[in-house]
Amino acid sequence: MRKRLILKEAMRLRGWPDHLDTAMPLAIESQDGENWDQYLLEIKGGTGQITKTHTTSEARLTRRQLAVWYAGGYRTATAARLAGVEATSDEALCRLIRTTEHEPWLPDHF
Repeated sequence: MRKRLILKEAMRLRGWPDHLDTAMPLAIESQDGENWDQYLLEIKGGTGQITKTHTTSEARLTRRQLAVWYAGGYRTATAARLAGVEATSDEALCRLIRTTEHEPWLPDHF
């Protein structure tokens, strides 16, 4: 449960492209690493949210891949593919990568 809250808040606080309007079902590796949780990522008007869903995913991310994607580390679909990110199509993978064209911003300082 705590993981879902952290994930939900991270997606809300990240900062997303203002012009982007997309919804994408994702499979994200569970905390135990043995299962895949289904989520729907929705981005509209610079805000993002993620919710549990039963919709079939268009892309599949391990927890490590999720961190790299979130930080904007996959600059191209080719880079994501080489890192092992799975998607149902090239278009879906490109759409996933486009969501992170805006670099993240978080209020915490490290």
